Amino acid sequence: MSVMLLPVTFTFVSVLAIILIPMTGWVGLRRDKIGGVLRGDGDDLVLFKRIRIHGNLMENAPLFALVLGASEYAGLDTRWLWLAVAVFLAGRILHYALYDSAKRGLAMLVTLLPGLMMGFWLLGQIWF
Repeated sequence: MSVMLLPVTFTFVSVLAIILIPMTGWVGLRRDKIGGVLRGDGDDLVLFKRIRIHGNLMENAPLFALVLGASEYAGLDTRWLWLAVAVFLAGRILHYALYDSAKRGLAMLVTLLPGLMMGFWLLGQIWF
């Protein structure tokens, strides 16, 4: 068996793919339930919420995956990588739970913080 490069990043990307398939179906089922809305949210607040939860994940996950992969390749300790993944995923769960709350910004902070920290770490590795 060969040595797997970037196992933390590949695990994260795999889990993300597994999560996104049912989440896409979750949006599609609501579209069908309210009369087959093909575009937009049909002024349905539940569909709007589902679209935004899905969309927000798709807006944030690719950059996180890139900075995670770069950090793993550059040698960031595996414990820090797994912690970053756990915090990112916790932020996504909080985003879902707090979507209708004024505290939703906390979920975004939790989501974005590990990517920000790894970004600074990478710059330090490159330039200092």
